[in-house]
Amino acid sequence: MTHSPSFDLKTRGGVTAGPEWIHDGDQPIAELQHVEVEQPEQNLRYFNKNPRPILLRSLSLAPHQKPLVDGVHLYWVLGRDIITSDVVDVSVEGRGSGHLRLTVITADPGGVATSRRIIDITYDEEDGSYVYEFACHLELHAPETFDLPGVESHSFEYSDPWFTDIPAPTIEFDGAWSGRGYDRLLAQSTDGSAWQMPLNHLATGITRPEQFAADSYFVLADATDTVPSPAFQFVGASAARTRVGVCNWGYDIHLAGQYSRDELYSDISERFRVRLCPPPVVQKMRQTAPRPPAVEFGGFEELPAYERLSSFSRGQKLNESAGDPGPWPWLPQGEGADWCHDTGRSDDHSLKIERERPGVSLWSMDREGEGAFTQRWRQSTGLRVSVWVKTRDLVGRGACLGLRWIIFNVPERYPIRVTDYVRGDADWTQLRLEITGPPPPEASAVEISLRQDGVGSSWFDDIEVEVL
Repeated sequence: MTHSPSFDLKTRGGVTAGPEWIHDGDQPIAELQHVEVEQPEQNLRYFNKNPRPILLRSLSLAPHQKPLVDGVHLYWVLGRDIITSDVVDVSVEGRGSGHLRLTVITADPGGVATSRRIIDITYDEEDGSYVYEFACHLELHAPETFDLPGVESHSFEYSDPWFTDIPAPTIEFDGAWSGRGYDRLLAQSTDGSAWQMPLNHLATGITRPEQFAADSYFVLADATDTVPSPAFQFVGASAARTRVGVCNWGYDIHLAGQYSRDELYSDISERFRVRLCPPPVVQKMRQTAPRPPAVEFGGFEELPAYERLSSFSRGQKLNESAGDPGPWPWLPQGEGADWCHDTGRSDDHSLKIERERPGVSLWSMDREGEGAFTQRWRQSTGLRVSVWVKTRDLVGRGACLGLRWIIFNVPERYPIRVTDYVRGDADWTQLRLEITGPPPPEASAVEISLRQDGVGSSWFDDIEVEVL
């Protein structure tokens, strides 16, 4: 059926002038948002650098379909503290037509640069996709700010878009959403070869193409081709200049342009589109992409998956899709941390630490909280954790369970609380610890650590985490 779009930018009423939404007729398809962002989203998405970012959010990519892209940044990040965060003007052209144009002008507070972002919204009848095309213009008023001795190239982030409902929750809980079958990212490099990255939290270290083919797609692919594949399309010369960083959540795609010294003294412009990728393109990339290489963390190519009730028997191969939900793994730190498959309390699996020198080693999981894709916290929220530990010839402080509140992307500021230590030769002993609300300001999650301080061996098994 032919679809004839009629686009407009409409302001909804609330207590005051409400949110602004791009409409196709009566159907809202994307929100132009410029509001104060609270924690933990501020920390995770804006690194506490842009308290009131201007964004295009909740992008529907086809008529009458739910949003597949949750947000697109409409500003530049030029360095740690130089962001075109101040909104100067927003203008609209093409109201009531099949081609709406928004122009968003922003500048950094210090006067280093001005950004002019032009967003053209159209409809591709052949592919049944809305097309949001972003022209990202940047004028540096003082290029000497960046043109420093010994620096021959520069990287500026022109957007940091993210997909909707990706990843799936770190753990299952009542009311959790689904990852809906998306299992990998696909892209095409300049030599025509395809690239893939399975969706799990540690596969983001897989090497990405240095350059992308002109007008190629960076796709979030469905494993079965039964749902639409949202994509970012790199337009023209921007494809060769763009480097892509993938956040370890898998939902977050950093787009950065690369520039020489001389290019700083001319207007900079990058173009990309947000749209559905045609299914034949997705299928071809999936079929031709080489198998992902082995991914290693701390010497492991497979790590134990975090579950609230676990005997540490379930694993996550780091070069394969995590599935739904997408568990975060337990991470080893320090000498002698091993995933044991021949000793346990209830089966043959446990988390082992064996040290030959004094010091601390641990297994940790720091993604239990609303800042890490689990359920929302309340003032009364806390955790009750129990785990069993066994020790052999353990000399030193011993083995214990630890808990602490944490804040992502900033230095940790809250203390680790620990149980009594177990040492010597001890049979299976249960350790219990609670951490209770209200959570401290800006806390994003709780870190659970299974810790050994000293020489000897310890095994941890049969953990139970209860949300209070």
